[in-house]
Amino acid sequence: MKRFFLIMLMICITGIASVFAASIHQITLGEEGESFLFFNDSELYLMLPYEKKMMKLDRKLLAYDKDGFLKLTFNGRQALIIDGQGVKQLFANFRSDGKNKYDRYSNSEDSAGDGTPFHSYNVKSISASSSLKEEQYGQDVVYAPINLFRAFEIGCRCHPYWWNYSHIPWVEGAKGYGINETISVEFKNQIYGFSILNGYADIQNMKLFKENSRVKKLKVEDLTNKLEYTMNFEDKVYFNYLELSKPSKSIKLTILDVYKGTKYQDTCISALIENTRAPSKDDREDDWETKDFEDYKALCSYSDDTSLFKKYFEYVSQPSGNSSIYEKTETVKKTKNLFNKDFYRIDDYEKIYVSEDTDSRYATLSLALGSNKYDSQNVDMYIDEYGYKHLKLFGKNKKLEHHFTIIDTHTAKVSEDKSEWLSEPNLFRYSFFEHNSEFLKDDKKAVQKYFSFPSNKHDNGYNIKTYNASSYLKDGKTSYAPENTARIYAMPLLYKQVKLWSNQIKPWAEGKKGDGIGETFEFDMSSSARFPRDVRILNGYVDPLKPHLFKENNRIKKALLQTDTGIKKEFEFRDEVEFTQIILPEDVKHVKLTILEVYKGTKYQDTCITSVEVLEKASEK
Repeated sequence: MKRFFLIMLMICITGIASVFAASIHQITLGEEGESFLFFNDSELYLMLPYEKKMMKLDRKLLAYDKDGFLKLTFNGRQALIIDGQGVKQLFANFRSDGKNKYDRYSNSEDSAGDGTPFHSYNVKSISASSSLKEEQYGQDVVYAPINLFRAFEIGCRCHPYWWNYSHIPWVEGAKGYGINETISVEFKNQIYGFSILNGYADIQNMKLFKENSRVKKLKVEDLTNKLEYTMNFEDKVYFNYLELSKPSKSIKLTILDVYKGTKYQDTCISALIENTRAPSKDDREDDWETKDFEDYKALCSYSDDTSLFKKYFEYVSQPSGNSSIYEKTETVKKTKNLFNKDFYRIDDYEKIYVSEDTDSRYATLSLALGSNKYDSQNVDMYIDEYGYKHLKLFGKNKKLEHHFTIIDTHTAKVSEDKSEWLSEPNLFRYSFFEHNSEFLKDDKKAVQKYFSFPSNKHDNGYNIKTYNASSYLKDGKTSYAPENTARIYAMPLLYKQVKLWSNQIKPWAEGKKGDGIGETFEFDMSSSARFPRDVRILNGYVDPLKPHLFKENNRIKKALLQTDTGIKKEFEFRDEVEFTQIILPEDVKHVKLTILEVYKGTKYQDTCITSVEVLEKASEK
């Protein structure tokens, strides 16, 4: 009898050990092999193989927060972990210099460009029953299913790093919570399983996970083998893995149930990672974490030297309670590339070069100003409350080095001519106003530098002979006549940057009651040109010293352009503070614009044009 109980006791102990082993999770901290985190439901170890030291931590230090993210708190610092079976990663903030070679969650200089494509190479085709579409910053945003494969590059089988900071998830576009909405994926090579990162998982705005709906139950159809599976999800940010009983090249996912969002009904899925590696008899995949744990545990001795562990942990953590890195709600929007070209000459000595990662919706910017380089962590681009673009460049310790307000150029296509001359404009007009205050108007030195009293220097309309309009506004002694558009800024002699503006800008404003629909603005150009006409129109009421006037007044949204040569075409202005460039054939001498639709002002109904400029397209080649 005693022998029987002894055998049973040994079986129970073996069973407990097996359960313990199967539940061990391993996270690589920092450089490969430098430090590791091992944990299960009851124990937590921090190991330093190079130092041959290990420390057992209180398991309560590793916990999911209210937003559904797993965080480790140690010695006054905190690191963020996204865990899972087969695919897991620790995410950390950057050091104060903006670069962290230990941080795999970055689009830094070492992890951007052609050498690090996002994870979509095995996708042959992908579709969804619906996808959410919305407008942000005047741009159409589609939360398409291909986004599932653009979250990161897979550096090895268990580490998704070089994460795309600009990534957005797939979001279903059906009314309600997306029940029965589907995603279908066909792969080039067969897969043996896959992991799903559920919900809207964004470490820069972690509240989005709970605010949006997440999948609770998912039906998985293996279309290749006609098999069906069910995936159940816990309501937290982690990689949920499904192993297929047979290799497949085609799957279909159907939402059966969701965790409802606290703010939005939209159901999201952030990423899908397929496993293309066939299992083998000698495969240690199921127990490699346990084996590593036992190996390192045998190698390392226990230590209570907190300073030693702190040295390694600080590279992958940030001070506890500091959410400025993880939760930059506006970071993605501010680092969106608002530039319309990649090179700008600021003055004789300073130039701005712009490069970006074109695989993502929001570009990861890299700028060079003179001899200084700025990566995405040190660049902010945004549109302020008045509609003006801003660029901020930060140096060491996040100190602001340059702040520009920008007026850029957008080219509108109105001619059907497919010639090189008309399809590729060579000249852009722009202004970079550098200032030390939040708004240009509040920096007296900058105002004196870029603005002056009206004079014959402000001659942007010198190539225009006559102006005419169907009406114009008169307000007391102030006249908003069409010829006002010729006296806004001084024409640059050598460069494209406008440096001198009038400090008393008055645009053309139509004088018809209402929004000015049907009103016309016309001008005659000088004698025939040798090259195509390069017309630049500054739409709306643009006065950088009175920036509120742009949004307060109407701006043209859609116009009909007619010329004396028979061109008749509708085109649209973007609702941005920018020059709209139109390239017309060289024989055009007369242009007529008819207002068809407007962006309505918040205070006034008057529709305005601030300036018109005409050059020959080759004039500054």
